[in-house]
Amino acid sequence: MSFQYPFRKSDGKQFNDSNEVYKALEAEKSGHYLLGSNKFWHGGIHISELSAPQSIRDQPIQCMADGVVVAYRLNDKYLTSRFGQDKPAKPATESTPAVEQKKAPELEYSNSFCLVRHDYKSPLNPEVGGNKDKFNTLTFYSLYMHLLPFNSYPLAPEETPKAKVKMIVGDFQGHSSVPWELGNEPQGKIAKNTELEIQDQKTNEGKTYAKGRILAGKVTKNGSTTKGVGDEIWFAYKENGESYKNSKGDSIYVETPIPERTRPGYWKGQVEGHVKGPGLPLFNAPAVLENDSAAGPPKGSATLCADSVVQFDSGKVINLMVGNTKRSMAECVFVPGVISSATGLKGGGSVPDIFWACVDDPNLYWHSVTPLDFNKVETVKTSIKAGDPIGYFGLNQTVSGPNGGVNSKRSVHVEIFSADPKITDFLDNKAQLKIGKQFLYVPKGTELRLKSPLVGTLNLKEEHHVELNKAKIFKDTEEWYDLTLVENGQAVSGLFKKQGAPIITQHDWAKLGFKIVKEENSEADGFLDPDNLPDFFKEIYAKIDRDGNGNVTADELSDAQKNPDLRERWSRVIALHPTEWKDESASPKWSRLKDVLKDSLDNLNHESERIDNLVFWNDLPAIEKNALSNGMIYHFHPVEFIANAKAQSSMIITLTMLKAIFKSADDPSQLQLLADELNPRLSEYKLDTPLRLSHFFAQVRVEVGDSYALVESLKYRPQVLINNFAYFKNRPDEADLYGFKPNVQSANQVEIANRAYNGVTGNSDLGNGNIASGDGWKYRGRGLKQLTGRYNYNDFTNKYPGLWPGENLNFINNPALLEQPKYAARSAVYFWLKNELYNIADKGDSESYVNDITKVINLHTGSYAERRAQFTRIWENEKIFR
Repeated sequence: MSFQYPFRKSDGKQFNDSNEVYKALEAEKSGHYLLGSNKFWHGGIHISELSAPQSIRDQPIQCMADGVVVAYRLNDKYLTSRFGQDKPAKPATESTPAVEQKKAPELEYSNSFCLVRHDYKSPLNPEVGGNKDKFNTLTFYSLYMHLLPFNSYPLAPEETPKAKVKMIVGDFQGHSSVPWELGNEPQGKIAKNTELEIQDQKTNEGKTYAKGRILAGKVTKNGSTTKGVGDEIWFAYKENGESYKNSKGDSIYVETPIPERTRPGYWKGQVEGHVKGPGLPLFNAPAVLENDSAAGPPKGSATLCADSVVQFDSGKVINLMVGNTKRSMAECVFVPGVISSATGLKGGGSVPDIFWACVDDPNLYWHSVTPLDFNKVETVKTSIKAGDPIGYFGLNQTVSGPNGGVNSKRSVHVEIFSADPKITDFLDNKAQLKIGKQFLYVPKGTELRLKSPLVGTLNLKEEHHVELNKAKIFKDTEEWYDLTLVENGQAVSGLFKKQGAPIITQHDWAKLGFKIVKEENSEADGFLDPDNLPDFFKEIYAKIDRDGNGNVTADELSDAQKNPDLRERWSRVIALHPTEWKDESASPKWSRLKDVLKDSLDNLNHESERIDNLVFWNDLPAIEKNALSNGMIYHFHPVEFIANAKAQSSMIITLTMLKAIFKSADDPSQLQLLADELNPRLSEYKLDTPLRLSHFFAQVRVEVGDSYALVESLKYRPQVLINNFAYFKNRPDEADLYGFKPNVQSANQVEIANRAYNGVTGNSDLGNGNIASGDGWKYRGRGLKQLTGRYNYNDFTNKYPGLWPGENLNFINNPALLEQPKYAARSAVYFWLKNELYNIADKGDSESYVNDITKVINLHTGSYAERRAQFTRIWENEKIFR
């Protein structure tokens, strides 16, 4: 299962870690986790224009994990609520002036939401013994409330950015004004690729000139720059309403498309998708119509060309595995002639009546999604992936005080919660997994030895955990962890004995501080009373309550979010209390609200009306209502939950490590390119532990040698050819003819490859043609694993888009690509994942496991001993990755 934080950076990139997310959220002044206004429980967090202005228009709120949308509600337009009553007009009297009628303010808000169910299953426990193949599970939900209504998706005039153009010629004149006005002076030629933002336009006799602010590029005259970035220039823009053209009839610029809000794929309705770029591959139907099943096989090479249009039902999208990659797929139909007549299959032929396709393919643009219904809870079973769009901030206008006034903010409320009856098994890591990100566990009461020159010991009063790769080692007569921890807001330091120190992983949620506080009464009034909660919660609460008055304010909560230690402890509280989305305002749950607002009847009526419109629990499908029982649910801090769930190994492959493996490599930059390719995706590539990396590189080191040669060398002597290749064993005279003889002849590597690897009289397993085909030389060993033969090159080509979506490369036509470090690495990763070699690596460091991996890579090789030796060197002797 993949995980992502609920919003992205302003540039559209994902956050690297939770610290970056929390830094952005420091801008939020309210809507914090656990504690809402008037000390009511608050089961989620608010993300608003203060922390993520990009989610108003450019970057949608995104799904936090792979799952299934089970319910949603989409407003067509904003709902309104009235605060108070209209005040009637009063005529003037002898003593008072006339009073005009005063309308009660109408406040806009959205009750649009999306609810996603996630069925998490941990990796299998690989250890031999009683826990082998056991796993942890948790069913949890993510909720996104107050989303943008449908009618607000088109950009309003005030939201629409100014038009931008990029010059594609470099011979058009820029002016100080429009040519038909006095005082205009030519400023020079606008350079090709200059980007301009349109500020103003003037038209005369069918010709429109625009004033553009230069965003990039320049204007030159007689070799000198007259205008640069930030300056403004007038230029020919349109003629008779069309873009201005040069003497050849070509437009002088291209327009930057005006951005549109991305529409989510879970709305019930028909989607019209437009194909672009290299096209959209077609698939057969899957054998099993269930999430995470295998996709059907490709329909040969059938691919829809650019501008083709397809239609599919958004409610029937499911997540299927294309190779090792999870893709959103749906049954589609082809719609001919929508954009142009030149559509259909590449190369011609009839498009199948029905086919399957990856509807998340970057080459398929969702042109339109037309929802069927509005303003009611829709129950669906639509698959969704982490990172898929959920929606945008909705406008939420609230009363600023008991006497009225309006606050306006664009925001979304986000929750993660669970009602799984086995939640404690999940938190306690019942499967005893020891894989994943590792931590040093330092229990409460641990005794640390003070480091010289200090003497004595220090007893810890709190529980701690430290990322294992960041725990410094200190040696005297023994090995110790040299720790600096935060206790009661103060840094303390000491030594913790390394031998026997408890090591935990990201799967040990409870030991990592995720602890449950319970409000046992399902009829509770939603009020958070810290005096009735566990001592550990009281301690955290007291630390946040700076002034010690027993009431934690929004400002105190905001400040606590800036203290990493305090924030972590607060954010890892799991709160069991009634959801705020089940009971209407007349229920006992909201009785405390009546007391709080008893002196402001208008405010109470206003809030009660909104509560009644926001609830949705009783409209959920039966299966979800049964799972979520009476509304008593376990709430997690969304950011903290995702941070631990998506925790990756902190492994980093450094240039120093690679130099230690390939000691004779003469170009460090090539090794750095290898590290750059692997490091961002070590978890995805299943290379995220020292043991996995040691197994992987032991094999690679033998394949490419100490000098890191990404292309196979066939500079063999005749006897070596006879010993290693069946073709030459049967034809020793040809081995003598083509083989390397010192001071006599160089090896004819082309002829050696074409003969040794030919598919008729050489090696028929490689899928090559005969000697004359030249396949042996063309598809000789390349890459980290020395991919060899037409069959393997073709298989890599076919599997590549599934592992690296959006990249359609052909290694059959371009085999030399595998000589580049990026693709050399990916060819080895493809083989590692395809054959699940990481599962063998996880078994341990025995030589037998090295042999097992070698058998998969090259069963009949004579290099078993060499591969075992390399593993021992990397893993045990030099401890390169440890």
